[in-house]
Formats: sequence, C-alpha cells, structure tokens
Amino acid sequence: MKRKLVSLLLILALVLTMCLGSAGSASAASYSDVKAAWEKTGDYLYNLIKEPAFGSIGGEWLMYGLAEAGYDFPDSYVKSYQKTVEAALEDGYRGVKGILHDRKYTEYSRVIIAYAALGLDPTDINGYDMVAMLADFDKVVWQGINGPIFALRALDAGDYDIPKMTAAEQKAAGIENFTTRQKLINYMIENQLPDGGWALSGSVSDPDLTAMGLESLAPYSGQKKVKAAIDKAINCLSKMQDADGGFSSWGVPTLESSAQVVSALSNLGINANTDKRFKKNGKTVLDAMMTYYDNDGADAGGFRHVNHASGGYEPVVNLMATEQAYYALAQYFENIPAKTAGVKATSPKSGSLKVSWTNQQMADGFQIKIATDKDFTKNTKTVSVKDSSSKSRSKTIKELKKGKTYYVKVRAYKVVNDTKVYGSYSSVKKIKVK
Repeated sequence: MKRKLVSLLLILALVLTMCLGSAGSASAASYSDVKAAWEKTGDYLYNLIKEPAFGSIGGEWLMYGLAEAGYDFPDSYVKSYQKTVEAALEDGYRGVKGILHDRKYTEYSRVIIAYAALGLDPTDINGYDMVAMLADFDKVVWQGINGPIFALRALDAGDYDIPKMTAAEQKAAGIENFTTRQKLINYMIENQLPDGGWALSGSVSDPDLTAMGLESLAPYSGQKKVKAAIDKAINCLSKMQDADGGFSSWGVPTLESSAQVVSALSNLGINANTDKRFKKNGKTVLDAMMTYYDNDGADAGGFRHVNHASGGYEPVVNLMATEQAYYALAQYFENIPAKTAGVKATSPKSGSLKVSWTNQQMADGFQIKIATDKDFTKNTKTVSVKDSSSKSRSKTIKELKKGKTYYVKVRAYKVVNDTKVYGSYSSVKKIKVK
C-alpha cells in the first residue's frame, strides 16, 4: 500500500510538472532569442554546405536564405553555386542543352529566385534566359498550383518581365498560351478550394501550399478579387493551426509547414508572433517552430523535420527543414521590427514633452503613444514619426497639460505590401510635464 501511494505521488508530481511547464511556456517566443538562434542557423548552414550546388536542397533555397539574411559569405561561395547551374544548363535535361527540365518548370523559377536574391542576372546564364523559359503558360501550370505560385514569386523576385513574342515566334516555339502575371493570378484564384486554401490534389487545403499561395499573391492585394482570396486563405490557415501553434501536413506536424506560414504572414504584413488569429492556447507559430530547433550537439543550429518519428523520418536535424526555417525567419526579421529600446522622456519646456529612443534595425517609422494613465485609456494621443538615418530619434509633443503626469511608449513599424507592420512597444516611461 505504501509503495502504491509513493507511485501515485510520483505520477501526480510528473503531471504537475508537465502542466506547469506548459503554462510557463505559453508566452510568445522572445524576438531576441529567436534571432540569436536564427543567426546560429546561418553559421550552421554555411559551415555544413561547403560547396552549394544546383538543386532544391543545398542549392537554391540555401543561397536564397543566406542572401535574404545578408549573411557574409565570400564571392567564391556564390561562384561555386553558379558553376553548377551553368553546368546543369550546358549538360541539359536528357541531353537537351539550355533546359533544366521539360515538365517541372519550378526548376526555372527556383533558380530565378536564388539568382535575384544574390544580385545575379537569371536572364543571361551563359546565354540562357531562365525568365524566358516561363513563357509557356501550359507548361508552367503542368505541375499544378505550385507552378504558378513559384512563377509569380520568380517574376516578382527581380521585377522581371517575360520577353514579348510575336504570334509567329510563339507558334515557332510551340507556345499556344503565353504567360502573363495576370494569367498566373487568375489561375490561382480559379483553383482556390472551397475551404479557402490550396493543395496539390483533393478538396482539403494543405497549409504549405496555402501559405506559399498567400506569399505569391501578397504583392497583388490591391486587386479586389486577390484581396478577397487572400482574406479567405488567411482564415483557412488560422483554422488549420494546431493547438500548439504549429501546422500539420497530411496529419503530421512538421517544421516546414510552420515555416511556410511564417514566410507568408511576414510578406502579408502580419506578425506571426503577435497576431491573435495565429495564437492558439497562448502559443504562436514561432513558438512551434522553435520546438524543432536543436541547440546542442554536433547539429546545434539546425532544425528537425519532425519532433516524433513519422513517415520514415526520425526526429533529427534535417537539411531541408533547416533551410526552410532559415529563410522563413530571414523574412520575418526583414519585415517585423524589433521592440523599440532606449526610450527617454523629458519636459524641456512648459506644456511639452520630448520623447527620444535609440536607433535599432531599419524601420520605416515609429509610433509614439502617450496617455495620462498607465493603461493608455485616458487622454490618449498617438503621433507617427517617419524614420531617419540618425543614430537616435526624437520628437517633441506640444500643447499638453501643465503639471500633468503622462505615460509614454514607442514602437517601430515597417511598410510591407502597403501595410504597416508594428513591432512591440517599448517599456513605458512616466514624465511630469512642466
């Protein structure tokens, strides 16, 4: 009886530990902690892949991520990758020079995206034009919805236009349906599933394809039909989110699904770490992503594809998962401002207060909020300040009540696809106006 009681107490202690642990981790992932982990991932990838080569793993997405992140790699690293792309074109697909594939046109889009990020010219790779390869609309969409998704991203990566062709030139090239951006957009809208998302097959949306579709449509949200499609897809993604903040594809929670959502939201001007639509049980998409992160051992800095063995995959660091996590976080940090720091408030003159804050990452502007109570509900005032190149910023706010105590906080914003994306507010400062 005594042994049984001890066992029950141990079980109870374990349950309490699990519950408390879960409750303790309910807050959103720390911006600075995630950024530090992400920077470590860049080093991990660079040191792991000594010679990047043409391909979806260890190739285009690696180079795209490093370039987007502004990683400091030598020219020789880029040249190593370039040589393999040039060789692939020279060898050709099935011996046909100048083509990477006769069906999978995402091969061309992927190279265009990587080259654009690296500042290279995809329209002239030893005389071969990758953008021109997207001219045949029927071939671009042959793979299904991922064809136009990739093609739109490729064209927008460097604001490229497919070279125009006369009717005779199109006929000679065997092109019956010439590609335009609008055709790609229309194809995506026409193939949006009833639940609001996209999938390679079937009638149930997949989070990866839905997120990728959102990212490609983001620059066209000014079109009413595109905006409506985006809104439906965002709602679909929100409903698909798992209880732990992550996402599952084909019933299996994966890093890549969460990473694609972070990419999409970042490009839509939505903060994946604060938006209420993407927070379940206090957990955000970034919280879920970081559960796949490996902080110790030989693969420290890498990400796992799965956290539990599934579909032949073990819970170990995976290169494809790591690359996708890295470029997703690169887009997050590029579009989502950090918490504003170094805020000071003084009252240099009667009836006014001066707010100053420390320079941080690049921002398009800042928003100052003041009130006469710490909850910012009374006599509130909001002032926007455009960014400047100075090391510190400041703004003087006049026509305030003399002798009154005010509370002040500041947050940065960036403009992403015509939407202001706000970072977290600074700590609150208290000041009595002269």
